[in-house]
Amino acid sequence: MKPDKLPDFFILGVQKAATSTIHAILEKDSQFSLPYKKETHFFSENYDKKINWYLNQYNSLSSYIIRGEVDPSYIFYKKASSNIKKYIDSPKFIIVFRKPIDRAYSHYLMSKSRGYENYSFNEALLLENERLSDSNNFSYSHYSYLLRGNYAEQIMMYKKKFPKSKFLYMKYDDFTNEETKVLFLKKIYDFLDLSFNENLNITLHKNKSHSTKNKFVRDLTHTDNFLRDVLKKIIPTEYLRFKILNKIKEFNQKDIIVKKLNYKDIDQRFIDWNNNQSNLLSKVTYLNTKDWII
Repeated sequence: MKPDKLPDFFILGVQKAATSTIHAILEKDSQFSLPYKKETHFFSENYDKKINWYLNQYNSLSSYIIRGEVDPSYIFYKKASSNIKKYIDSPKFIIVFRKPIDRAYSHYLMSKSRGYENYSFNEALLLENERLSDSNNFSYSHYSYLLRGNYAEQIMMYKKKFPKSKFLYMKYDDFTNEETKVLFLKKIYDFLDLSFNENLNITLHKNKSHSTKNKFVRDLTHTDNFLRDVLKKIIPTEYLRFKILNKIKEFNQKDIIVKKLNYKDIDQRFIDWNNNQSNLLSKVTYLNTKDWII
């Protein structure tokens, strides 16, 4: 395959719906060519880095059948669909959806673990509109708990932009259920016209909920700072810097058991929002979301 080949498909998300684990599973299959770093954010936040930078993010495999990317930012950042369209007319799109309020809570826990969030979940939801009104990309990325869950609106934007593309809609619940996990993955392979790899390691679990061993180290690895500047000077290749930072992050994390969200702890308006978005998603995708209604 040509090294400059553009993606045939995208897994658009959504964020906090097992996309990291799906990427980790698929990248072990030589039929796929995926970026070495899940989420290049090229078509959303890094578009100024130009197409050659993007193509260099892909693993340099000698042969593969299909090339794609897993990046949940693409369904959320409105400019991403337009940027993709400039290069690729009709790629295939896969979208994994999660119960909106549960996705928001998982997003909140991630921001909290990174030191970005100090409020309770309900307080953070109440503050969301105010935080997002400052036009700050940091807030847009890390405090968009509810906004990212407006799935139907995001889908319609892509359907309008890519009328010739095929879409596969899936539920996070089917991936996390051991009885349906293999079927979930087989649907992806069928959709991409690939033979299913029976040797996949489906026990992988990436991006688990975690706490931080050392807050100073956490802050060094999640923000622009002198450590990153030093690494750029000492280690010239972006790939090696990525690997080193990843190892530091992994060493500084410890898995935790997350307390399940108690819906009684949040305002009724957020319950109503969850139910409304679940029903809208069902109408647009024909997915059965009745079990998401609270």
